[in-house]
Amino acid sequence: MAFDLLIKNGTVVDGSGGPRFQADVAVSGGKIVGVGRFNDTATRVIDAGGRVVAPGFIDHHTHFDSQCMWDPIVNSTSLNGNTSIIVGQCGAVIAPVRPGDGEWYLDMFDKMEGIPLGAQKAGVDFAWESIPEYLDAIGRRRGINVGAFVGHSGVRRYVMGEAAQEREATPEEIQAMQAEVRKGILAGALGFSVGNFADQGEEIFGVRVPSSVASDEERYAVGSVLGELGTGVFQVSGGAAGGYTTPARIAQELSRRTGRPAIYNLLAQELSKPDEWKEHLQMVEDAFQSGTRAYASCLSATAGPIFDLRAGLGGLEDEDMISPTTVFQGMNTWDSVMAMPVQERIAAFADTEVRRALSVEGVETEGEHRYRMNRGTRTMSFNRRWDLVQVYMAHEERNRQYSGMSIEQIAQQQGKGIMDAFLDLVLDDDLRTSFQVIDRNSDPDAQREILGSPYTVIGTTDGGARPDKGDRTTYSTYLLGHWVREEGVMSLEDAVYRMTGKTALMHDLHDRGFIQAGKAADITIFDPDTIGMKPREPMYEFPGGEMHVKQPANGIDYVIVNGEVLLENGEHTGALPGQVLRGPYHQG
Repeated sequence: MAFDLLIKNGTVVDGSGGPRFQADVAVSGGKIVGVGRFNDTATRVIDAGGRVVAPGFIDHHTHFDSQCMWDPIVNSTSLNGNTSIIVGQCGAVIAPVRPGDGEWYLDMFDKMEGIPLGAQKAGVDFAWESIPEYLDAIGRRRGINVGAFVGHSGVRRYVMGEAAQEREATPEEIQAMQAEVRKGILAGALGFSVGNFADQGEEIFGVRVPSSVASDEERYAVGSVLGELGTGVFQVSGGAAGGYTTPARIAQELSRRTGRPAIYNLLAQELSKPDEWKEHLQMVEDAFQSGTRAYASCLSATAGPIFDLRAGLGGLEDEDMISPTTVFQGMNTWDSVMAMPVQERIAAFADTEVRRALSVEGVETEGEHRYRMNRGTRTMSFNRRWDLVQVYMAHEERNRQYSGMSIEQIAQQQGKGIMDAFLDLVLDDDLRTSFQVIDRNSDPDAQREILGSPYTVIGTTDGGARPDKGDRTTYSTYLLGHWVREEGVMSLEDAVYRMTGKTALMHDLHDRGFIQAGKAADITIFDPDTIGMKPREPMYEFPGGEMHVKQPANGIDYVIVNGEVLLENGEHTGALPGQVLRGPYHQG
């Protein structure tokens, strides 16, 4: 017979966690129709010799809700091998929405996730009101597949209006929220997300988030719909004061009451808390032993505060990762210089005497420097280890050779002192270079335990949030390139399983996630010897010309969605084969 697509001679890592094997993969009608050895003809044949043929990766925690409406391939996420994304995390969604109320939802994404309001207003048309109508709408011009959660803050706003940010819900309002969740799950939504556990009345990112006003009993009552229907995943956001214990408790209780799985943020290895990850992992295991399925999400990406010296001391903060205050806040000379207008700041950074004072404070002084984030819920520390201060993104192409290098490495390479190497690069990039202070997920021994645990879920990229940082969309390529190939913390088979088959099954997506006959032909073909990250690039392709980060990948030859080649060597073919991912109740 003639196939639509035949992938020959590849090393198949099928998403099950089982051992790799040599085989061809035949595709017709958007589905895998066979895995074996074929001599048949095909409309297109891809020779995958020396390459891994894997299921397309599934990014299960993103905030691409707005971006996917105007960007069919969803930028860096597909460039890093993802064929599917799931939106609607942390209770933040863009449906259901009452007519004329759309800007409120976009404003929440601007304040909570740093997605520019102007770009969203230009790119999101709100041609829907209900969740079923929204799920139909996200199927327009789809490059990659998109699934969606029902979000607590969204349904709260829809039911309660402005009161959603002011008070607890009445029994009648809780019933109305339950009805909206039920409509969403029956239409194919993949779960229910809750989040932002501030004390009632406390603002988060300068706004009172509806879900933060709710009681735990409201969360459990609205979430009970998943138990009633027997499908769907709970997602519980992090960022609570006190760390992981609040989201873990809520996730465990949601799972215990409903019998459904939950995923919560975030299990990480932190330099400043060297043993906390062990305690956290043991707590997760104990909960599973008691019969509760509450998975801790974890990051394959290294993490830490991201800053530049142009933005100054204000801006969005993220409890898990981002601090635009700069790590030097509270150092006298640094505070004085950073308070200057940009051109005066540039002159100060070039001054030898000023540099000497900045170096004394930031390099030579021993011990940790502690500073408090503007939100006030967390004290951060900078340990003056310049081997952990890396170039995150260079604005000028000539400086992208330093991407991923530490300032200590650059100083040694250039024969300069730390502060001279740091500030020379900053000035050459017109203060636009961004840096990351690595303080999480850098220890191979810890990552071996965390990433390899059956009680964790790898992901939580927050893709789409803070698009001017683009911080975690490389979770897949960093996992396969750094942790698998270079550090050997887990097998290639297990890493692929954790990003494909396991994720699909957890979300009741039984039609994909595996290289297997009858499954959707979502396939990523990559070179295991070269897969990894390319330098980040600033782009200006958002509606209205807003800046966002693009980060392509090395070693990914093809990204295939529903049997059609979406990307070939990192270039979009023009195909738009993506679909809306829907749960088992939907009758298409």
